[in-house]
Amino acid sequence: MKKIIHISTVHPRRDTRIFYRECLSLVKEGFNVILIVADGLGNEKFENVQILDLGKAKGRISNFINSYFAILKLVKQLNPDLIHFHDAELMIVGKAIQRKGIPVFYDIHENVAAQILDKKHIKSYLRKPLHYLYVFIEKLLINSFHLILAEDSYSKIYNSKGKSVTVVLNLPENNSFKYFINSDRTENGIFYIGGVSNERGLDVTIKALKILKKKREDFYMHYIGAISEATLAKTNIKGIENNIKFYGRMDLMEGYSLSKKCKVGLAVLKPINNYIESYPTKFFEYMSIKLPVITSNFTLYKNVIETYNCGYCINPFSAEDLANKIDILLNDKEKVKQMGENGYQATLDKYNWSQEEFKLFNIYKSVLHKK
Repeated sequence: MKKIIHISTVHPRRDTRIFYRECLSLVKEGFNVILIVADGLGNEKFENVQILDLGKAKGRISNFINSYFAILKLVKQLNPDLIHFHDAELMIVGKAIQRKGIPVFYDIHENVAAQILDKKHIKSYLRKPLHYLYVFIEKLLINSFHLILAEDSYSKIYNSKGKSVTVVLNLPENNSFKYFINSDRTENGIFYIGGVSNERGLDVTIKALKILKKKREDFYMHYIGAISEATLAKTNIKGIENNIKFYGRMDLMEGYSLSKKCKVGLAVLKPINNYIESYPTKFFEYMSIKLPVITSNFTLYKNVIETYNCGYCINPFSAEDLANKIDILLNDKEKVKQMGENGYQATLDKYNWSQEEFKLFNIYKSVLHKK
């Protein structure tokens, strides 16, 4: 049985893509899978994946420094057949591991270079220099890795790089989500899961809910996902405090259990570089549980949502448009049901994990065979 190690010092241990899709698929395929994380929650074995915790440091930089030698030590002890890492800062670790003759995969979840240009916590005059510095460092390190891309749009950046390049989209695994399908949605719930920030539509959604409150009292907004204390402190929910709850980060399956109370799922992202050309995974997950989607009117998104008539695409800055579309769905049970069915059928026909895991298996087996 081939031993595979996945590594992330940034993502939670039960990250949707890393754990629920890639690791569990590899276990199912017969691999011995170990996941190395740095969250401070301790070691455990869950769903036949051995999870090893390096402990959590206060910041991302200190987390990396503390983890660097610990990862190399574990890799030496475990002697895996293949390494698969998920964070940009681990490129340096990956380079060191490669010297041991172990194939190394780098899973690119985000367009990090583009993200740097949009980071509000980085002073504006530093963004471009840091962007170019990152591009330079990445160019030095990346060519010896096998690259796994989470988005088709990343291909134009990385196709000429890496030892191999494989697009493995972050699409839902239908069997896991079937427990959250609700074809008779009677409660006026509104659902969001994922990181909570103004870039992901928090400010516009709060304004929309206040507009909605003037029309009706009977709705409830479920916000599942990590939110910073600073963002929460600046978010004024006066007037809708009885219509909204911030649950914080939850396990994916626990979070989705709340979706059964809802008639609409939100994915209203602002038009920043990394979002315009990247699918929000959550709207495919909403589709897979027959939950109508309201998302941004980017061309990439419209090509799915409007083609399959499974929700609405709106101006991501328009609270009025968002409030209006939510109100339409809360008022029309038949529309909710039909849009839900349309989205679900699209995930059965095209947008599902089964075809993506097949691509992952193929590149693994090809590289392991050569090794």
